[in-house]
Amino acid sequence: MMHFSLKRCLLAFTLLIPISPAAAQATTPQDKSVKQDTPTKTDPKQDKPVKEDTPTKQEAPTLTVRERFDQGVALYKQKKYAEALTEFEAAHRLAPEESNVLFWIGFINLQQQKYQEALKPLQEAIRLKPGAAEAHLNLGNVYDGLKDYAMAVQEFSAVAKMQPGSADPYYNLGSVYYKMGKIGDSVAAYRKAAALAPNDALIQDSLGFALQASGNLSAALVACRRANTIDPNNAAFALNLALVQVAMARKTTTSTISSSPDGTSKTNLPKDARPEWIGARVALARAVQLAPGDYTARETYAEALYEMGRDVDAVNQFQKAIEIAPKQVKPLINLGHAQGRAGRLAAAGTSYAKALAIDPNNVDALHGLGFVQFRQGKYDESVGTYTQLVKQNPGDIRAWTNLSAAQDKKGDELAAVTTLETALKLGGKSSQTAAFRRLLGAYYYRRGDADHLAKAYDQYSRSLTEAPDNADALNGLGLVAQKQKKLDDALSSFLKAVAVSPKFSDGWNNLGVVYETKGDISSALVSYRKAIQTDPNNALAKRNLDRLEKRAKPSIVPPTGTPPGTK
Repeated sequence: MMHFSLKRCLLAFTLLIPISPAAAQATTPQDKSVKQDTPTKTDPKQDKPVKEDTPTKQEAPTLTVRERFDQGVALYKQKKYAEALTEFEAAHRLAPEESNVLFWIGFINLQQQKYQEALKPLQEAIRLKPGAAEAHLNLGNVYDGLKDYAMAVQEFSAVAKMQPGSADPYYNLGSVYYKMGKIGDSVAAYRKAAALAPNDALIQDSLGFALQASGNLSAALVACRRANTIDPNNAAFALNLALVQVAMARKTTTSTISSSPDGTSKTNLPKDARPEWIGARVALARAVQLAPGDYTARETYAEALYEMGRDVDAVNQFQKAIEIAPKQVKPLINLGHAQGRAGRLAAAGTSYAKALAIDPNNVDALHGLGFVQFRQGKYDESVGTYTQLVKQNPGDIRAWTNLSAAQDKKGDELAAVTTLETALKLGGKSSQTAAFRRLLGAYYYRRGDADHLAKAYDQYSRSLTEAPDNADALNGLGLVAQKQKKLDDALSSFLKAVAVSPKFSDGWNNLGVVYETKGDISSALVSYRKAIQTDPNNALAKRNLDRLEKRAKPSIVPPTGTPPGTK
């Protein structure tokens, strides 16, 4: 995720607004001479006070406002911000109406993100010098820090009117508009800033970010490439360019057609072979090369590799991200995902366990661990993990579903059914309860007796009420009707299922079975072939088709009688 840099704050080490002569000569009350009880004598020749023989106590030399101010600037240059602030505050006590001193007090507080402390000095500086664009600019930054975006816009807009040729107020307006969710205004402000300062890499980079948020990825790519051309060694700009390319690659993933160099078309190219993803991967690799110790760049690179299906490379990058930030949970969970998909279940389980050691209630880590345990056949442990999940979050449909599946695999079908019934009682969204009902319907259907078939029919019917036109529920109704010998009802349900989901291979197979049972061999053959067409690996449909094709072939009767030319 891209982060904006700090807003543009104007700072000059020379005085933009000269300190008045009167203020420069003022001294602190403590620095003035102390009046003595014993009167002084006057030397006629020098006409100066003469000290008595009894010495009087003298204080340290006085410091003027100018000296305090110059010391503050010098300390600021040395990055001694607290000491600098002390000097400027002392200068302010000497000259309360000196706007430039107030400006510096506000600026230093702003730089340290002490927004509330910066507010009043800058407001007072503007009261004294309403035309000080620098003070308005920094006051806008203070309002931005305080999340008072409307006032920030007001201040930055004022600066834009005072300095129409400056890019800084437009840059800051772009940032504030973005935070307000006004993406169109943000893009417009950044475009204005870029027009005024076309070679400012930060402006180009921020423009690219806003354009990406607006959905204009092609224009975002142009802006981010421009930023990288201006400043090719900036790792943040390289990462933001890569993120735009990843977004473009994801957008083009929806298309399965990619042109090959010879002008022909190839379909269903794997992600890592598509030009868009190759470009994204190269850009991310460059960002990591520029900042090998940057956690965000490394984690983003690893996530892209995982999304591209390059699990081995993803594992390597997630491990490096963990080395950079060992207390981060996210890379541990993602490492577990990549290891699990690569078939390294034991390693995946270890990664999820390490994530849970840092965050014991992390939902993603618990889901990952429960799934790995399930795949390893450790059903008792999987049940325990999913039980923890449903206790943490009773509305987690995936946890309830997987808990039921683990209980079923464990051989405890009663517990599996009870789990789903409990989940139903807890309520939830209609889509969630509909899913539970379909699962319950499947359990009841497997029992096969009349009572359970009636329960199955009820659950499938109620599921369709909550989530209409669901192919699985329609298929379930068809199976129940078929088992109840209600072939016309079964046929109707299966036809609706494949109409809702034309690529539903099991639905086509079940439709073929009903047609075959009803004696409509031609329609049965068509249905079985459709099942295999939609899923070439549907073994049941293949067996049904093979059996029916052999049965449907006509018998060949050998010729009878004496062949011609024989006796």
